[in-house]
This record gives sequence, C-alpha cells and structure tokens, in this order.
Amino acid sequence: MRRPLLSLLWLAMGTVTAAAQEPAAVDFSQVARILNQYCAGCHNAEEAEGDFSVNSFASLQAGTPQGPVLVPRQPEKSKLLALLSGSQEPAMPPAEEPQPSAEDIALLRSWIAQGAAGPAVGSGLNEPFQPPLLTAAAQEHWYVGAACAVGKSRYATGGLQTVTLRQAENERQVWQNNELSGKVNSLRTSADGRWIVVGGGVAGLSGEVALLDADTGQLRQRFLGHRDAVYCASLSPDGQLLASGGYDHQVLLWDVQTGRQLGEFQGHNGAIYDLDFSPNSELLATASADQTVKLWHLARRIRLDTLGQAEGEQRCVRFSGDGRSLLAAGSDRQIRKWEILGGDQPTIQPLRIARYAHESDILQLAFLDSTRLISTSVDRTVKLWNAEDLSPLGTVAELSDVPVGICLWPASDLPLHVVQLNGRRQSLRLDALATGASPGHASDSANGATIQPADYLPHRPPHSYQEVEPNSPFRLATDVELPAIVEGTIAAAVDGNPDQDLYRFTAQHGIPWIFEVSAGSEASQLDSRIDILDAQGAAVLRTRLQATRESYFTFRGKDSDTSDDFRLHKWEDMELDEYLYANGEVNRLWLYPRGPDSGFKVYPGFGKRYAFFDTTPLAHALGEPVYIVRELPEGEQILPNGLPVFPIYYENDDDAARRLGKHSRLTFTAPADGTYFVRIRDARGFGGPDYDYHLTIRQPAPDFKLTLSPIELALPVGSGREWQVTAQRIDGLQAPIAIELNGLPPGLVATNPLIIEAGQEVALGCIYSLTAQPAGTDRPPASAEDHPAAEATEEADQELGPFEITLTARCEVNGQPLVRQLEQKLSLTLVQRTEVSLRLVDPQDAARELETLTIHPGETVAAKVIVDRNGATGRIGLGQADAGRNLPHGAFVDNIGLNGLLITEEQREREFVITAAAKVAPGRRQFHLRSDTEGNPTTRPVWLQVLPGKP
Repeated sequence: MRRPLLSLLWLAMGTVTAAAQEPAAVDFSQVARILNQYCAGCHNAEEAEGDFSVNSFASLQAGTPQGPVLVPRQPEKSKLLALLSGSQEPAMPPAEEPQPSAEDIALLRSWIAQGAAGPAVGSGLNEPFQPPLLTAAAQEHWYVGAACAVGKSRYATGGLQTVTLRQAENERQVWQNNELSGKVNSLRTSADGRWIVVGGGVAGLSGEVALLDADTGQLRQRFLGHRDAVYCASLSPDGQLLASGGYDHQVLLWDVQTGRQLGEFQGHNGAIYDLDFSPNSELLATASADQTVKLWHLARRIRLDTLGQAEGEQRCVRFSGDGRSLLAAGSDRQIRKWEILGGDQPTIQPLRIARYAHESDILQLAFLDSTRLISTSVDRTVKLWNAEDLSPLGTVAELSDVPVGICLWPASDLPLHVVQLNGRRQSLRLDALATGASPGHASDSANGATIQPADYLPHRPPHSYQEVEPNSPFRLATDVELPAIVEGTIAAAVDGNPDQDLYRFTAQHGIPWIFEVSAGSEASQLDSRIDILDAQGAAVLRTRLQATRESYFTFRGKDSDTSDDFRLHKWEDMELDEYLYANGEVNRLWLYPRGPDSGFKVYPGFGKRYAFFDTTPLAHALGEPVYIVRELPEGEQILPNGLPVFPIYYENDDDAARRLGKHSRLTFTAPADGTYFVRIRDARGFGGPDYDYHLTIRQPAPDFKLTLSPIELALPVGSGREWQVTAQRIDGLQAPIAIELNGLPPGLVATNPLIIEAGQEVALGCIYSLTAQPAGTDRPPASAEDHPAAEATEEADQELGPFEITLTARCEVNGQPLVRQLEQKLSLTLVQRTEVSLRLVDPQDAARELETLTIHPGETVAAKVIVDRNGATGRIGLGQADAGRNLPHGAFVDNIGLNGLLITEEQREREFVITAAAKVAPGRRQFHLRSDTEGNPTTRPVWLQVLPGKP
C-alpha cells in the first residue's frame, strides 16, 4: 500500500515542478510596448515603410506584401522576431537606434510561442493606457501642462493624469479628477461654461479627449480614436461638435451627444498644436507643426484655404469675436492676422498683418476684449497688443517659468491670470497700461526738417567764415554762429591720418537746421561726408528704428541708384510706406510687386531712389538681410521682439534726395540746448588743394517747384491726351499740392484739379475732347467740376485753337496757404484725326459710361474698357504696373499679368480690376487709362471714390 502512495506523491511533485517551469502567459499589452518603442516610428499608418505597419493587431497579422511576419507558436519561423533579434538582415531597429533588450526579445519569443494572441478589447495597439498613479515622492516634482478659466471665478489646471479645479481668489481646491490617461496637454471650456474639454494621452501609445462636468469634475464622455497624444480639443460654440488634433497629424470631428466620430480632416503633415471654432460654429481653424494654418468648412467637410505664410511651427490659433479675422502664432515668433471672407467655397483669405512679437516661440493667444490681444511665449513674457493693427501696447509680465495657460474671466472683476509650468499663478492688472504707437508711422524727421511754425527763429543773414587750420582737434574747432556760410578745404592726409574740419556751434532744442555741402569750385575732387557730434565728440542720436519683420534680397542684389524690382523674401508680409532698412540705408516701399517677375518699387517710385532719415543709398548684395522697421518715438521703451533695434545718427555721405550728387546734406534738430560740432571729411579719406568745399548752414524754407510735361498737346476730337506734373519738394515739404486748370473751354473734360498727393512727386492728368469752344468766345470757361464727364457739352465746333490753359498751384506751408501762378502753360490744339479711342464702362452694362467708381480700402472692384479700333489691327497695350494712371497712392490695376493690361488682336474690350490697399485714405480722385498706340490716346477721366471703413 505504501508504494502506490509514494508513486502518487512523486507524480504530484513532478506536476508542480513542471507547472513552475512553464513560462508565464504574455499579455499583448506587454508586446505592444515593445512594438511602439522600437517599430512604430517607421512602421505606422502614416509612414508604413516596407508596406508594413504595427499600428494595429490586424496590420501586424497582415504582415508585408512578401508574406506574414508572425507564425503563431513557431518563433523560429517568425520574421518579426528574427529582425528584432538581429539573426536576419536587415536587422531592426537600425544600428544607430536604441535596441531592444534581451528581456524584450525573450518576452516577444514567449508571446509568439504561446500563440501570438491579440488584445482582449478591440484591435488597436494604442488602447487607452492608465499609467500608475504618482507616488507621493513623485508628486513633489509635479508640473502643469495646461490651464483655463472656468465660470466666473474658478480655473482648472491639468498635469499627469489629473485635472484640478480651484477658486481663483484663494486657491481652494473644488474637485480633482484622476481618471485620465497620461499627460494633460489641453484644457478648454465650453461656451456656456458647463463643460471642460481635456486633451491628452500617452505619447507614442494613444490619444484621449475627455469631457468633464465643470461643477463636479465627473467624467461624462471619453473620445478615443487618436493614435498618439492629443494636443488640442475644443467644443463648438453651439455645443454640438467637438474637434481634436494631436501628434498623429489627425484632426477628428465628433458628435458630442453620441460620442460618435463624424469625420476626419486630412491635409496636415505635422502635429496639430491648436484649433479653434468660428463664433458661428461653421468654420474650424487648425494650427500645425507643418508651418501652416488650415481653414475648414464643417458642414461640407472641405478645406477652404491653407494659410502658408508662416516660417515655423504654428502653436496657437484664434478667431476674433466677430469671426471676421483669424490670428495665429508659433515658433517663428510672429503673430499673423488674416481676414476671413466666409462662404462655403475654397477662397484665398488675405493676410492683413504679420508682426514679430516675442524673442522665442509664441505659445498662446487670447482676446482680452474686442480691441486687445494677449500673447505668451517661451521667452517667459506676456504682451498686450492692439487687436486691430497688432501694434504693441506693452509687456505686462515677465514670468519665472514657461506659461501654459491664460485665464480670463470677462464677467468678473478678477484680474487676468497666467499659469506657469511650475504651477505658479501670476495675476496681471492691465487697466493702467499705456497705448503704444502704431508701427510703420512716418515721422517728419524721416523726410528732413520737422516743419512747425514755432520751430523757426527770426530771419537773419548768414555769417561768413573761412576755414582756419588747425581745426581738427575738438579744442581747436572753429566757432561759427548760425546761420553760416563756410569756405574750406580738406587737406591731404598727414602721417596717414586723413584731414577733418570741425566747426563748433550752439543750437536750441527743437530748432531745425539744414547743413549742405557743395563743391567749392568746379575742379573740386571732394566726396564729402558730414556728421554732427555733441560737446564730448560723440555721435548724436537722431532716432531708433525697431525691426518688425526680417527678410533678405532674392534674385539679385541692388546698386545704389535703382528704385525698382526690390525682390524680398516674404514680401507678402510687407505693406506700402513701411520703412525698409538695409545695412544702414533706410527706404520706404512705394508699390507692391506686380506679377511673378517683379519686385517692390521704393520711393520715389521712379528714377534714382531716395533714402530717409538722411541715410545714404548703398549697393546691396544678393541674400543680404533687410528689415521692415518702425521709428520708436522719443522716450518709448523698447518692447523686445527678437529682432534688432538700429540707432540712426546725424550723419550723411550722399544727399538722400539725390540732388547734390556726391555731396552731403543733413537736417539737424538739437535734442537739447547746447554746444555741438559739425565735422566735414572726404568719404574716402582723400584730401589736397583741390578738395575745397562750400558749407551752408540755414533754417528750412519749405517750398516746391513744379515742372509740366508736355506743355503742348495736339488733341484729336473724341480722344484724350495725358500730361504730367512733377514736383520738387524743398526742405521737407510733404503736404499735397493741387494744380487747377484755368480757361478750359466747354467741350473739354479734364483731370481738374490735378493733385500731387502728400509725400508724392508726380501726378498724371488727362484732357479729353468731346467738342471745344473757340478761343475768344463769349461763353465762360468750364472746368471738370463745372462740367463733369457725364454732363460735358456736345456742341460741335470746327475751330481748332490753339487754346491756352493757365495753371494755379495751391499748397499749405506751416499752416499758411501758398498760392502760385505757374509760368508754364498748357497749349491745346484740336486736330481732326482718326485713332484708337477708349471708353471706360460699367462691366455689367457696357452702354453706361463710368463717371464714378467706388471702392473701400482693402477692396477690389471691376471695370471694363471698350476700344474703338478705327482701323487699328494690332495689340493694344494699356500699361504694365502703371496701367491705372493717376490712381491714389496704394491703388492699382490688379490683373495685369506678364504682358500688362492688354487687348489682343481679336478683342475689342477688356475687363480689369482695381485694388485699393488697406492703407489708402478715403477721398476722391480722378484716374484714366492710356493706350500705347499712336498718339497715346486716353479715356475720359473717371472719379475713384474711396469710401471709409471696410466693404
């Protein structure tokens, strides 16, 4: 009896030993960790290298086109194990990448040997993952990943697996939810404040969106579908839809009530960092690491536009409260503003403003109200902006850590709060913050003297001086009393030290003086250079220019004269009349690039280019950096934006207005009462007896000179001719100049008055003949104001003239009217000649000739030109960039193409569009078109009425 019992005992012990030696069952989640860590980077749904993906258990089973990679219960025949263990080429992961450990390989081998069973729930590798709760020790190193305001006085923060709601006044915890997986990356509240939308998940495993009850913290809905961490999620304002985006490049749309996924917006090639619904819940904007912002139509599930102007990852995007604007920012440190045109069809949304804002990545944008915008950055600053033009209003906080959330409570008196990565909260009061100056504002000093009546001293005759050597040490400088005329010579260098002449003078604060250097004789070899020094011999600061955008020259460089074809990187971000700084030279943008093979025109728009702030025009190389800059008003604190601030001193080499050739001209306004020096040198360091000069120091005398061209016009009946007035502005005069035509007979219509706009130098007028009153008639003269184009008299007279038209110029100088009768007169002779004739008509009704065309700043309107060929058979050109003659500065014909505004041989009409830049001032101005056919006939002048406000 004992033997059978002993046998049973040994049998039982053997069974226990065998069970102990049998490997433990391997769960698929353990395998998923290995595959995600070592394989998913290259073999995923988006980048399935070798046509193999480990994104799901199903794709793992499918293997590759060459066959399966798993053979259940046969590890030795499973290609997946062979590649990971290195027993088969090519070994995976590559040698330079982290390798699985021996324990990982053993675990994978056991799983295959046990049958390679899939997950218990679903078929995804990225099932919701619950990391272990943090220990007390680990919680000492906690951080905040996101924050948002909740209700009227609370705020929520999210960290690892946790969202916490606190009272803003006393930090008292209201509730905490620990049911979340991984890191919380995003927190947004619903429009009604009832819900908190949480975006997060575990990087490399899964993304999660959770909907929490704002009052209780209870988890009401979980949205699963992302293959990687969710970075952003938001409810639509109407509460019906939820959108989410994450590292997996996906933008998913959900039904809030059912939790059902409604669709996916595809097109981004990088992580989705932020998204925002339009106020009417019709549009969705997404910001991505692919350096774009995309605009989607929700009902139609289509992309309306890709906003691709950014040069770095886009981290945040927000609609304005009225939905008419969209703002975005990111790692290129710029805030951009687009106008949203609406509609449900793909449309280009125009970029209105781009502004460098911070010294590092911009993380969040939030509207404080309808007029102010808040931004935060990795540079640990919080800044306030004018929401309309993105002009800076100030730095409102410098933080101790990176900001992760902006908390605003519009319905309460609580100050704005910024929550930082370290969990600290900083409150900000903005009521006392001063309003900053708008960028790009042109100061009077840019163009020369500051013209104010109080700036002038009583007129005094100039004092005459002759240079006396030595005068280059400051203590030996020649004293001069202003105004003054000085005769001198730059002597030859002594011991390699070039000569310089110094003159000491006193000046009162705010009084402008002009320093002009000219050749002392026709034989003078001097290339002068002039600067102003203070009593200690240091350069005197004139102004500061802060860069607001950076760029560089493309296609080719520039010589020191060219005013056309300035091709600049990211020119679309630039606006007319902004200052352009390049290696010490300052210019201004005059006209946008016109077509694909063109660049900016800079001031004055023709001929040799001007410089501003008395800087000197220079040659520039291809690829040389350039900057859009704004002048900082005196005393304004610099708001750092990551771009340089350039000091401009009182110095000049060549006259900025290009009238003195190689000689110098400088306008100086003393920053304070005191003693100053003017220094004259040769720009090359040369000198000698024939380097004589004439220095004039005088007060500004603002004035103008006008030149007409041509002054004799042969005017065919039924056609028009163009004439031009060019102004030479003297001593900083910038006011508009009006030229009135006197003695214009009935039957003629003209651009009258012809106005040279403020800061401009040319105006183009036309005179069009319907019929004409003979010279010496008893009938009174008529002007275009008396007889507008649509009401001009139609009497047919055979008298051909000539008619003499006198001209009167009017301008305001120092608050006083300046009226001048011009010596030049227009002489008109009517001729009987058959030629091409042009008519401007309503594009919707060709029978109605245009009298007035209305437009708003930033708008584009259409018109049509009809041609009576009168036997002409060839092409009829109507101009290139200058196709719209005498349009307001900033308005232009916008569809010229490579061949300009052209009517081909087969055509008799052409529709064209006129665009007014956003900067165009409201007003009324006449324009016309001109043909390149014989005689250059024109249309009748038509009024362009620029209306205030937006279209």
